[in-house]
Amino acid sequence: MATNKARKRKILANIGKSMMALIASALIVWIFPSNQTFKYDFQQGSFWEYDNLISPIDIVITKSNDELKEEKSAIIKNKKLYFDIVEGDSIYIPKEVEGLPLSYSIVVLKDSIPFDVKLSEITAPLKFNKEKTQEALDIKLNNISTIKESIAKGDQIIAKGEEVSQTKYEALSIYRKAYDEKFTAHRIIYKQILGQFILVAIALLSMLFFFKYIISELYEDNRKIILILTVIIMMVGITAIIVDVNLRYIYVAPLCLTPILIRTFFDSRSSLYVFLVNIIIIGFSVPNSFEFVFYQLMVGMMVIISMEHLERRSDFIKTSVFVFFTYSIVYLALTLIQDADLSKINPYRFAYFAMNAGMTLLAFPLIFIFEKIFGYVSELSLLEYSDTNNKILRELSIKAPGTFQHSVQVANLAEDLIHQIGGNALLVRVGALHHDIGKTFKPLFFIENQHTGFNPHNETSNEESAQIITSHVVDGVKLAHKYKLPEPIIDFIRTHHGSTK
Repeated sequence: MATNKARKRKILANIGKSMMALIASALIVWIFPSNQTFKYDFQQGSFWEYDNLISPIDIVITKSNDELKEEKSAIIKNKKLYFDIVEGDSIYIPKEVEGLPLSYSIVVLKDSIPFDVKLSEITAPLKFNKEKTQEALDIKLNNISTIKESIAKGDQIIAKGEEVSQTKYEALSIYRKAYDEKFTAHRIIYKQILGQFILVAIALLSMLFFFKYIISELYEDNRKIILILTVIIMMVGITAIIVDVNLRYIYVAPLCLTPILIRTFFDSRSSLYVFLVNIIIIGFSVPNSFEFVFYQLMVGMMVIISMEHLERRSDFIKTSVFVFFTYSIVYLALTLIQDADLSKINPYRFAYFAMNAGMTLLAFPLIFIFEKIFGYVSELSLLEYSDTNNKILRELSIKAPGTFQHSVQVANLAEDLIHQIGGNALLVRVGALHHDIGKTFKPLFFIENQHTGFNPHNETSNEESAQIITSHVVDGVKLAHKYKLPEPIIDFIRTHHGSTK
C-alpha cells in the first residue's frame, strides 16, 4: 500500500514538472514568436552579413516610374534619324543633323533597305524621312520592358558579404513582403506557433530528463526547476526586446547571464546544459542559427571556466573581459574562414560585443533578486559570509574570542568532512562559523571564554544556568535576523543542538 502511494506521488511529481516545462514553453513562444516575421535585417549600401540567400519564390523587380521616364528620355534623345536618298548632284548636310559631329550615325534608306551611315560618309543628297523616324522611335518606346531584373525560384538572391545594391535591396524587399504576406494568414501562423511550441517543449523536457537521470538532486527540488525555467524565460525575453529594436543587435543580448546565474547557484555541469538548451531555443528564431549557437557556446564555456575560481564579485569584471575577447576572436576567425579578407570586418560588431560584455554585470542585481525570491544562497554570498572580517564574525571574535576560535575549528573540521562525503562544503563552513553567534550576548557563561578562572555559573542556580546556555540558540537566531543572514545559514544556528533542551 505504501509502495503504491509512493509510486503515485512520484508519478504526480513527474507530471507536475512536465507541466512546468509545457507552461514555460508556451510563455517562450508567446514572448519570442520571431519566425512569424522576416528574420533578416538589411540596408542599402551595407554588406549582407548572413549566409547565401536562395530565393524560394520567383522574384520580379519592376522599374519605377522615374526609371521608365529616364529610359524613355534616353531613347528619345538618342533616337535614330532616317533619311531617303534623292536625285541631285550636290551633297549637303540636312538641317536635321546640323551641328552634330561628323561621327554621328544616321540611317539611310536605299531601296527601302536601311543602312547606318556616318555623316562624314555621306556621298549623295538626302531628305529627312519624318514618318520612318517616328515609326522606329515608337517601336523602341513600345518595347521598353517594365522588368528591371528577375530571379527564378532556386536562384541566389544575394551572397554572404556582398554589398546590398539598389537592385539587391529591391529584390530583398520583394522577398520580405512575400514572406510577411504568407504568414499573415492565421492558419499559417497557428501551424508555425504549434511547431515552435513542440520544439521548445522537446528542448525543455529533454533538460528535465537530463536532470532526472544525471543530476537527480536538482530534479527533485521544484524550486530549483522553477529558478532554471525562470532564467531561460528571462533570457528569451531580453533577447526578444533587443531583436525587436533591430535584428542586427542580436549579439548585444547578454546570453552569458544564463551560465553565470546557473553556475552561481548550482554546478558547472548543470549551467552548461541549461545554457545549451537556452541558446538552441533562441537559435530557432534567428538567422544563421549554426553561427549564432557556435558563438554563444564558445563564449558560454569560457564564462563557466572563468567562474570556477570566482572568489569575489570583482571577478565578474574578468568574466566580462573573457566574454568580449572570446566573441571578438571567434568573429575574426569566422570572417577569415568565410571571406579570407579582413577588410570585410564590421567594426560595429566589436561595439556589440563590448555592450554584451558590459551587460553581463547585470548578474550582480539579478543574483541578489534570485536569492531573495527563491531563498538560495549563491557561492558569492557564501564567500562573503565566510570572511571572518565581516561585521557579525568580527563582533563574535571581540566579545567571545574563545567561541570564535571554537567556531573556526568546527568550520575546518566540517568542511574537510563534507569534501570527503560530498555536499556543499562552503555552505557548511559558513554555517559552522555562525552557529554559536548567540554566545555574544553572555560570553562568560561558556567555558571557552573563561580565561580568568571566574565562572558566573557559580553564582546562579542550575535552572538559570541551563536556560542561559540553551538560550544562545534563540539569541543566535535573533542576531542572525538582525544582520539579515539568509535562512540556510540561520538553519545551522537553529538546529545545531538538535532537539536537546
